[in-house]
Amino acid sequence: MTALIIISAIILVFAFLLNMKIKAEINYLGGKFSFSVKYLGFTIFPIKEKKKKVKKAKKFKNAESENLSDNLHTEAVDQNQKSESSATDNVTEPQTERTDDVTPKSKEPISQKIDKLFEIIEKVKIIWSVSKKHLIKIFRHIYIEEFMIDFTIADEDAYTAAMNYGKINAAVYNIINFIRTFFSVTIKTVDIICDFDSKKSVYDFSTKITVKPSTILSAAFGILFGLLINLKKLIGKNNMKQISDKKAVSM
Repeated sequence: MTALIIISAIILVFAFLLNMKIKAEINYLGGKFSFSVKYLGFTIFPIKEKKKKVKKAKKFKNAESENLSDNLHTEAVDQNQKSESSATDNVTEPQTERTDDVTPKSKEPISQKIDKLFEIIEKVKIIWSVSKKHLIKIFRHIYIEEFMIDFTIADEDAYTAAMNYGKINAAVYNIINFIRTFFSVTIKTVDIICDFDSKKSVYDFSTKITVKPSTILSAAFGILFGLLINLKKLIGKNNMKQISDKKAVSM
């Protein structure tokens, strides 16, 4: 009974961990870019450096500089001795000419290159057919939240500022519509204005991306299972023969 309770508790813990969302925050505010990943309230990226290691590194700087100076002095002495010995060796020993035979590389026929290209295309098709369904599942369960854009378009010339405003406005909304075809997007604000009094443009952007580890793992296992089923097609007949021949020789 106790073993069953322990197993069920472990399963519940794993289910809880796999269904907790991983949150990625992307910010570009005031000309500064920042990216962070959080899980269960803890920041897993970027990893903070420990201060103790930095202090220890400072203590060893002087010792390392002294060792480097000593090593450079000894290397200089060794190089002088080697140059003197090499000069005497060049005088006494006659030079020998190399008579190595250079074998020309055999060029691969164009037909073989075309066959290899078709094989690669067929493998890519198989991989895409196997992973397409699972990748769409991942994309559908990736949520882009609190999508915020605050652009101020400006230029010294009013005409160029107006033209840039029109281009950026159209580009932003087209990109948002394109992203919505793959991901679930919730927009906080999209504010694009044209400031004729200013000379410098401002581009502020921020968003949060969330996904569950269970979704990624289930899709990854599905892709892996599909690749294992089509392993013979991916490896190819010639490679399978080579593997079987090697096994026969080893036996």
